[in-house]
Amino acid sequence: MEPTGQMPFVAQPGVPLMQPPQISPSPYQPVQLESLEGEEFVELARPQPSHWRADFKWVFGIISMVLLFLTLALAGAYRSTGPGAARQVLTPLIQSATEVEQVVRENYQELRSKARKLKNATIVIPDIGVTVSVKAVDINTLSSSDLANRVALEVQRQVYSRGNAGNLPMEAARGAGEERAKAVSATFLSEINKDNHGLLLWPLVTCGVLLLAFGILFIVFCNGWGRLIGLAIVFIAASLPASLFIRVNVEFFWKPGAGGLYKSAAHQAYRSIGSLSSVFFDIALGVGALLLLAGIIGNILSKRSRERVPPFVELKRPAEAVAGGAPLEPGLEVADEVEVTEQAGFQAFEDLQPPPGDAIKNP
Repeated sequence: MEPTGQMPFVAQPGVPLMQPPQISPSPYQPVQLESLEGEEFVELARPQPSHWRADFKWVFGIISMVLLFLTLALAGAYRSTGPGAARQVLTPLIQSATEVEQVVRENYQELRSKARKLKNATIVIPDIGVTVSVKAVDINTLSSSDLANRVALEVQRQVYSRGNAGNLPMEAARGAGEERAKAVSATFLSEINKDNHGLLLWPLVTCGVLLLAFGILFIVFCNGWGRLIGLAIVFIAASLPASLFIRVNVEFFWKPGAGGLYKSAAHQAYRSIGSLSSVFFDIALGVGALLLLAGIIGNILSKRSRERVPPFVELKRPAEAVAGGAPLEPGLEVADEVEVTEQAGFQAFEDLQPPPGDAIKNP
């Protein structure tokens, strides 16, 4: 017995002392996500898009919407000022807002008398603001209304070709509403002409090119089926307000025959221009609806067609359901060998016996 009170341990000869087992470094290595769960887990672990990408998507989307609206409006104006469409707008306007037909009817008898005297001459219609000549033979064969309509068509052709300088005879307006309507009618007569029709071409082309550029950028910053849905929103947002505006005004406000002379003429011009322009907005609205429908259906089918496999599903299977025991993930085989080595080291201590009594030395 030592002074410390502890009994010294004396090893038996030939029995080696056991050392603690050496634990090797961890055999686990980082495993790629693709090897564990495949494409499904890779898609779930995909990093979220950055904020600047979403911000640019909204910026380009709003710019594309504004440019699309301007393009559709310019396309409607370009169509309304074309040769054929301008006749639909200007002829009723000249017949209603000017005194051309009234002047022709008032001078009809005088024109007939001149035509009888000068059968082979060309007679100028007086007091209509522009120079219109009609053959004497035609005056003798046409009635008052037919001659007035023919003169109105010729005035429309000259106004469209040369523009209106404000020479067409117009009655005085009565009331503030009629004054505004007269100004609107005069504006239509002055602005709807061949020169302005040509001037609208370049703004239309410019807006179309910018729309194409920003539309492509908007598509680039969208993802998956969101591209179709985003384009659909742009088309609908750019065309729906204008389409509703035209239809509501045509149905409730731009009524022909309502109000005074000039108000009725202005309303008729608005209706004609609105019907010519609404075609483009309706087409854009239909395209937007089709794109939205295709995007929603494609997105739903894409989600349903994916095979949803929960992560680590193989590790949850019972061992008896797999031949040869539970499956091992790559890299775990070495871990099993280390565990066996540790168990063998600890089993060596079970064979140790306590030392004999004579091996203990008493002080």
